[in-house]
Amino acid sequence: MFEIYYQSKIPTIGWDFYITIAITLSLVFSFSFLKRLYEDKLKLSNIMDFRLLFSLVFLYFLTEIYSYYELFETIERIESGELVSVEGIITDLKTEKFNSRKESFKVGKVSFDYNDVVTSGLFFANRAHDSKVIKEGNRVKISYLPEEDDNLIFEIKVFKPNVK
Repeated sequence: MFEIYYQSKIPTIGWDFYITIAITLSLVFSFSFLKRLYEDKLKLSNIMDFRLLFSLVFLYFLTEIYSYYELFETIERIESGELVSVEGIITDLKTEKFNSRKESFKVGKVSFDYNDVVTSGLFFANRAHDSKVIKEGNRVKISYLPEEDDNLIFEIKVFKPNVK
């Protein structure tokens, strides 16, 4: 019998997404007003050129929108059934500790490699550093999303024998 050890939660669209879109659009449509305010009223043009400041702020909001786009794309892939499962014994477990913690292992012929800082919060990265389940020789069933050079762990079930 398998017991769920970790299961990702698919996030919903929050107000922060809509606020980001609204701020970005209002920046675009109020460029000339903000420029006049910045240069004439606040008299800050000698500190930093308005176009540079505007570009930096605008770029920030564009990167925020792009990160939402990537999240929505990932959620779409998960909901469309692109998750793959593998069942077997954990082998070739390696843990590296530098500024962050990197861990890799295999289940059958499938490799998993993650980092507790770099890996998206949507997927498993053993952030609790709990070695009770991710341990050489443990039998697990893993649902994952295949990526170009990664297999992102969505769910881990660990084998628990029936004890009577």
